[in-house]
Amino acid sequence: MLTAAVCPDLRHELSLVVMSRYPLVAIEGLDEERIVRLVEQVAIDLNRPLLEWSSTTGLTRRSGGGLAETKDPAKALEQILDMRANVLCLFYDLHPYFERPEVVRLLRETEARLAETQTTILLSGSAVELPDELQPLASKVKVSLPDRQELRRIVQLTARELEIQKQSTVVLGSDDYDRLAEALVGLHTQEARRALYQAALGDGELSLDDLAELRAGKQRRLEQGSLLQWVEPLPGLSELGGSPHFKRWVDRRSEAYTEAARLFGIEEPKGLLLVGVPGTGKSLACRALAGEWKLPLLRLDPGRLYDKFVGQTEANLRKALETAEAMAPAVVWMDEIEKALASGGGTADDGLSQRVLGTLLTWMQDRPAPVFVMATSNDVTRLPVELLRRGRFDEVFFVDLPGPDERELIFAIHIDKRERDPRRFDLQHLAEITEGFSGAEIEGVVVAGLYHAFSERQELSDKVLQLEVEKTKPLSVLRPREIAELRQWGATHAAPA
Repeated sequence: MLTAAVCPDLRHELSLVVMSRYPLVAIEGLDEERIVRLVEQVAIDLNRPLLEWSSTTGLTRRSGGGLAETKDPAKALEQILDMRANVLCLFYDLHPYFERPEVVRLLRETEARLAETQTTILLSGSAVELPDELQPLASKVKVSLPDRQELRRIVQLTARELEIQKQSTVVLGSDDYDRLAEALVGLHTQEARRALYQAALGDGELSLDDLAELRAGKQRRLEQGSLLQWVEPLPGLSELGGSPHFKRWVDRRSEAYTEAARLFGIEEPKGLLLVGVPGTGKSLACRALAGEWKLPLLRLDPGRLYDKFVGQTEANLRKALETAEAMAPAVVWMDEIEKALASGGGTADDGLSQRVLGTLLTWMQDRPAPVFVMATSNDVTRLPVELLRRGRFDEVFFVDLPGPDERELIFAIHIDKRERDPRRFDLQHLAEITEGFSGAEIEGVVVAGLYHAFSERQELSDKVLQLEVEKTKPLSVLRPREIAELRQWGATHAAPA
C-alpha cells in the first residue's frame, strides 16, 4: 500500500519533544494511521528503534518479533524501564489502565529510571487524559485529521493504486484532485481511502462524477456515532423574514474568509449567540447564514453530548470539534446551547458540565481553524456567565417577536412557499390580528389553513387563515411572564436582530 507523508511541521514538533527528553508524550488524534506514520518517521529521523504495545499483542518490535508475557501493561512497562537502549515505545490506548495504581506508579518512575537513556514512552489515543501525577512528566502532541493538501496526496496515491491494480480507470485532471480532496475533508486517512475505492469500484472509474457520492458518503460517516449532523443550509438571507440588523451584520462579513480579506488584515469572525423567544426563527437564521456565506453547516446535538462512561463526554466533544476544524471554514450550529451548558450542574454531575464548559470555552478562545460558532438559546438564565462574557462571541443578538411589517413578510414567505400568490391575501390585516405571534406560530397558521381548506375542498383564503388565527394561542399568551422577562433581558443586554 502506498502511503502519504505526514505534515513536516507535525514531524518536526514531535521530534523536538522527544529530543527534549520528556519521558512521556501523549499523542492525541482520531486518525491512528497518521499517528503510526508520524512515529515511524520520527524514529527514522532520530535513528531510534521502535517498540509498540497493545492489549492484544503485547510489546513488539516494529522490525519484527515480540517480547513474551507483555500483554499486561505493567509487565511491558517493567521491561522497558529495565532496558538500557535509546528507543521509542508507542503504547496504543493505555489510558484505560490508569485506574491501576501500579501502572501509574511505573509511569511515574520513568523520569528517574530512564534518565540515562533517551527512551521515550508515547501514549496514543483519541483523547489521553493523564492523571495529575503524570502531567508534569508529559508533553502533548495533537495529530489532527488530514488537511486538504494531505487529502490531495491520498487521492493521488489511491488513484495510482487503482491503476496499478487495474481495478478502475482514473479520469482526473490536475484540478480535479483538489475537488475530490475537498469532498473528503473531515474524514481520516482510511475513511478517505475507502470512500475513494467504493466510488471508483462502483462504476469502474474514478472521476469528478464521483463527487456527489463522496459527499453523501462523508455525510453518512459524520452522522454515524457522531455528535455532528450535516444540515443543508438555506439558499441565503432572503429566506429569513425580518431581522434587518442581523442580516446587515452577516452581509458585511460575507467575504470574511477570502484571501483578499486576509490580506486586508481582517480577522475571521468567531461566532454569534442568538437569544430569543421560541419560534422566532433563530434556527432559520443559522441555516441562512451558512447559505449566505456558502459554508458547510454542522449541527452539534447537545442531547447526544453526555455519555454514560466517565470521561467519554469530553472526548465526544473534542472529537466533534476536531472534525469541525478539519472541515473549516465551516459553521458549527449549537442549537439550544443551554441544554449542554446549563449552569448549576457542576456538583450534581460531579463537575462534568463544568469540564464540558471549560473544554468548549478553551476551544472557542484558541481554535486555530476558521470555524464559526452559531449558538442559539431560548432561556438565557440557564447559560453560564462565562459564555456571555464579551469576546466569546462577536455579537449577541436578541430575536424578538416580529413586528407588524415583519409579520406581513413572514406570511408572504410561507404563503409563497406553498405555491400561492401572497398578493391575493390581505397581509396587513393578517399581521394586525397576529400581534404576539412568533414566526413559527405564523407558519403553523398557514399550514393549518391549508389542511382546513383542503378538507373543505376550497382554496386557501383570508377567511380560512383568520379562523386558524382565532384558534391559536401563542406562547406570549400562554406564558406571558417568562416571555416578558426574556424580552426585558434582550432590551438591555443584547443587540436587536
